[in-house]
Amino acid sequence: MKKDNRRKFIQKLGITVGATALLTTESIASVANMQSGKDLERSEFLNNYENWVNQYIDVVEKEKADKHNMANKHRIMELSHQAKDWQEKIALYLNDDAFKQRYIQLSMQLSDTISPELEA
Repeated sequence: MKKDNRRKFIQKLGITVGATALLTTESIASVANMQSGKDLERSEFLNNYENWVNQYIDVVEKEKADKHNMANKHRIMELSHQAKDWQEKIALYLNDDAFKQRYIQLSMQLSDTISPELEA
């Protein structure tokens, strides 16, 4: 049961992505020219995501210790709201193997702290 809940949670974060678009030869050349900018964007996103994961883990641990802390519940909602629009970027960035590996690693750290009763 917990494994199914983790899978659903990770899917909410965008790990499960639909089919990728096929690139024509011309667009491949265009992507190559923009690659360094994309690398920086992916790196920046991962840094922000890692910071977010660490913050979320912290509030989850506080929630486990004190389920009546309203300020902490509010913080959980704020952090969840921050992540709601990330799926499109994540889907795009998952085409990069290095990004995918680090993203999954961070997501698994997060999912390991989530208990079924805390999942949205």
